Amino acid sequence: MTTFLTKVSDSVQELRTVRSMTTLALLMAMALVLNLFVSIQITPTLKLGFGFLATAAMGMLYGPFWAGVAAGLVDIFQFVLKPTGQFFPGFTITAMLGGVFYGFFLYKNKTSLPRIILVKTLINVLLHLLLNSYWLTILYDQAFWAQIPARIVKNVAMLPIEILLLKALLPQLVKITQLIQRSHANESK
Repeated sequence: MTTFLTKVSDSVQELRTVRSMTTLALLMAMALVLNLFVSIQITPTLKLGFGFLATAAMGMLYGPFWAGVAAGLVDIFQFVLKPTGQFFPGFTITAMLGGVFYGFFLYKNKTSLPRIILVKTLINVLLHLLLNSYWLTILYDQAFWAQIPARIVKNVAMLPIEILLLKALLPQLVKITQLIQRSHANESK
């Protein structure tokens, strides 16, 4: 528990510079674009999207606090810009928890394949499969277990693809941030 609280405390301190705020805002915009324009609506309650890439980047760079806040805001902005169905705060909670998960597992840690597999599997099972199915049960008065088979197929099919995308993207993001930090340090001298 202390590790989580330490990460949250460190995360809160991340937005001390205009550069950090700007980068987080750009990642939020990227998540919004990916969610709105690079996603496929399979059924009214099942969607394939790629906004998780930007959310994972937010978690890795800014920790669980800011990734959770930013992911929640992205969810709200997405609904305002392109409403699909009615607004339901449960999905915003799921989005925020996704940011928190990415932040907890990726912030100040190596982006190793086992860590990426663990966080993406937990998000897919706990949040996308179970929690979102529960929200849909409340929202549409559908039987919980009736939704599970299609959601299992989608999450199991997408899991390796999502893991590979994260494994390809996150190390590159680490390199980019290190270059920016070095450049900023050289400018300060």
